Amino acid sequence: MNRPVLKTMASGNLSLTITEDITWETFPDQAADFVRKFNGIVLWRIDNGADRIWIVLIKCRPFFLAFDDLPWGMTLDSMSRFCTPVLHKIHAELLAEAKSQTPL
Repeated sequence: MNRPVLKTMASGNLSLTITEDITWETFPDQAADFVRKFNGIVLWRIDNGADRIWIVLIKCRPFFLAFDDLPWGMTLDSMSRFCTPVLHKIHAELLAEAKSQTPL
């Protein structure tokens, strides 16, 4: 996994790029692993020829978990400002994990 990146979207809410090491085909498995890792719940899967977006709850907060093709990656996008503390905690955990896997 590469380093996660936290960004502010046009809405003012945060978006976390979880990984760029993903494909259209691997998204369902990687998304399911991510949701499980953070004890989340998948509420809805939007999966058609153009989109792969899941609506998930993590720590009782709603997020879009999406496959993005520009730029390539899997993102966790907050639906409201109330998601910010949860997103910061997830980012910190993923960043610590990525740093521990980086060779010296």
